[in-house]
Amino acid sequence: MQPSQPVTQEVADLFDRGRAANSAGRPAEAERLLRRALALLSAPARDGAPARDGAPTRDGDGTDHGVDAFSSVAGGPASPAEARIRLLVSLSSALIERRGAGAALRTAHEALAEAQRTDDPVRVPLVAICHSQLAMLHGRSGQTTQALAELELAGHGLDSLGPRERFVILLSRGMLRLDLPDVEAAARDFSAAAELAAEHHLVRQEFMARHNLGLATALGGDLPRALAIMHEAERLPVDVSLGVAWHARATVLLDAGLISEAVDLLERSAAAAAEEGQRLQAGQSLVDLARGRLLLGDVEAALTTARRAQRTLGTLAPALRRRATLVQQQARLRTDGTAASVATSCVRLASGFAADGDHVAADLARLQAAEALTRRARHTEALELLDSSSDLARVGSLSSRLRTRTVLAAAARARGDRDEARRLVRAALRDLATAVHASASMELRSATTVQARALAQLDLQLAGERPAARLAAVERWGEVVWRAPAVRPPADPDLARRTTALRHLRQQVSEDPGRADRLRERMRTLERQVAAASWASAGRAGTRGDVVSTARAREQLAAHDAVAVSYVEEDGRLGAAVVDGRRVRWVDLGPVEVVHETARRFAADLEARTRVAGGPMVGVVETALTTSARRLDELLLAPLRLGGRLVVVPTPDLVGVAWGMLPSRAGLPTTVAPSLGTWVRGARRVSAPRAVVLPGPGLPGALAECVALAPVWRAAPPESVATSADLVAGLGGADLVHVAAHGSHRSDSPLFSSVWLSDGPMFLADLERAERTASHVVVSACDAGRGQARGGAATLGLASGLLSLGVGSVVASPCRVPDLTASAVMLAYHRLLAAGRPVDEAMSEAAAGCDLPLSGAFVAWGSPWAVETPVAVAGGPRGQESGA
Repeated sequence: MQPSQPVTQEVADLFDRGRAANSAGRPAEAERLLRRALALLSAPARDGAPARDGAPTRDGDGTDHGVDAFSSVAGGPASPAEARIRLLVSLSSALIERRGAGAALRTAHEALAEAQRTDDPVRVPLVAICHSQLAMLHGRSGQTTQALAELELAGHGLDSLGPRERFVILLSRGMLRLDLPDVEAAARDFSAAAELAAEHHLVRQEFMARHNLGLATALGGDLPRALAIMHEAERLPVDVSLGVAWHARATVLLDAGLISEAVDLLERSAAAAAEEGQRLQAGQSLVDLARGRLLLGDVEAALTTARRAQRTLGTLAPALRRRATLVQQQARLRTDGTAASVATSCVRLASGFAADGDHVAADLARLQAAEALTRRARHTEALELLDSSSDLARVGSLSSRLRTRTVLAAAARARGDRDEARRLVRAALRDLATAVHASASMELRSATTVQARALAQLDLQLAGERPAARLAAVERWGEVVWRAPAVRPPADPDLARRTTALRHLRQQVSEDPGRADRLRERMRTLERQVAAASWASAGRAGTRGDVVSTARAREQLAAHDAVAVSYVEEDGRLGAAVVDGRRVRWVDLGPVEVVHETARRFAADLEARTRVAGGPMVGVVETALTTSARRLDELLLAPLRLGGRLVVVPTPDLVGVAWGMLPSRAGLPTTVAPSLGTWVRGARRVSAPRAVVLPGPGLPGALAECVALAPVWRAAPPESVATSADLVAGLGGADLVHVAAHGSHRSDSPLFSSVWLSDGPMFLADLERAERTASHVVVSACDAGRGQARGGAATLGLASGLLSLGVGSVVASPCRVPDLTASAVMLAYHRLLAAGRPVDEAMSEAAAGCDLPLSGAFVAWGSPWAVETPVAVAGGPRGQESGA
């Protein structure tokens, strides 16, 4: 029906509100408003109804544009016919989210047909707008080929369009170029779209463009910069769909290996989209949520979520339903699905994606098929599939590049070309190192290595049976994070305010636990914001640590009269590379799950002992702890026939072991290091160290402990409990920092592991941005030595976090230690240390000389550290360090 009255103020206002609702992700509201506007426009003319006069109005994003929303594309007031066309175009955006591509495309084609019947000079720009909208609708539903064809038609009228319409074409073209994939061209389109939007104060549009630029940047391999772009976009003052924004950022987190965080974001994205009536967006978020749950190893949850995504999408977008099916096929490989049938299904899915022009999804389906065929040793067929795809070893996301090189290297190894297999593995290692070193975030660095587990295993297999070659392979992948330069991110006042606010909220909950429920969501929001800012911190060019050869490691071990053992998981078994000054030998220790179960039992018994101070249960708990410690010793150490000084490089699941509690290590110096290279590079002898001792609240003996320790180092004795500012000052101005405070490890979010000070918890996230000169830190606190493994990759906790920040040596306990025990051990330890004894020796001797419970729980982390006596008086010059 053609309009029968002029464009009234009411119609124009409804149009404005409808467009704003679309942008904010409220399609049901948008559809209602736009249909009402269409009905008013088609109603019989009413006497006295005010028509639009071209006066300035305020757009839905709060910006004055100087011309009203229904000014004609040719200038002057828009005619009712033009207004109707533009209402239909906006309506189609609401319909695709709620009713699917069919209803949306019919509405957009109706608008196109009416646009083609209009007269010059509005016909060309209106037709271009309609083709641009059709391109967007096809693209949203996965029909890339049709979308590109429509976008080509829209381009004929580009010069006749206003900034808002030109923006839509640039944004759509960028999204389609991501599907080709042509990441560089897509990034250029998004950058141009963002600049155009900023120039014309289109804040919502600028947000969308910058978020999409973040996606393109992630596909280009720069994950920290991608997250930084998205983080900055989300600071724009605009009402947009958070479901869309969260989904985009979650896809980058998935590629970065921050799987748990991505799953949390995707759950919120799917819920927000469903609440707002965005069925299409909800379905897309659920597809990626299924992928995230599969990456976490929860196959059943992944399958359930994928089926839920298909139900949500219904008939809206068959191409997106295929993506859910692709996740289901990947899950089948981990359950009862045979590799051959999965490969066949994935090839069929790839054909469907290719027919739609969705080349990225087609390539991923072929890659998944190739991985399935590789499991069946059908390497030739796997290579044929990859040959028909893009060069996935060099383009696309980091995860797809690493997965592709795994398939290629496995095929090369199978045909006997071990040199080519090694070349591919080394290329993947360089790719991973580039991604890791681009970040200043310790959490992002450690998480990203999750992507390389299969390649690390393949490298170990390529090393053959020679123990030295196998050790070198293990070190290569373990060093990816630890050879990266320790980078302090730039100061961020907004982030500092958020961490301070979070600290104060935690303090309030500590003082009044009844407030926890009221403050929980606010604290969780602040944690998400702080974590997002941390992940977005870019690295900068810096000197990486030098490569430590096996020969050099042996030399240093001989110089320290030490033996090293590096534990390795391979094909369900635990192995150990034992290194001394003469040779490397390999020892098979048996099924890894038996070791893991025993380590879990030992940790549980250790925790139980910390909770029992006296009474009849002490004997029972002591017996259990003694039994599990002896059993773990038998599994991990007895077959190795070791004695004397030991350096342990554990697997992620063994990081939390209190090695000094194992019978064969009692009284013997033991250091735990992330890698042999780290142990060698971080060694220090410090002349006249400047020391700081910091007591925390809630520990009856903390102040007395620190007052007793101060004279050992001729340091200023503390007069009261320390603040977070005191800890920052100590790390940035001293050589040795001792903190006697409660600590906590956050297994759900290691970045918020903390030590408790007078103004609340000092988080690892705080320390990331603190200046640091201290080379030895002692944390006489609960759980500071615990760590959280991410999917079998690098581990993060308070102690390992300090090491990653450049502190060479850390002493901490993986469990709670009684206050009396901690005070006694620490006083003896510092006296020995100040006398020139190395950290590991001072620690083991102090523990052996204490007969209080859990005296052996403290662990020396990192590298050799020792003092060159005499100790400088307080206020003397800062200590001078030299490599040991």
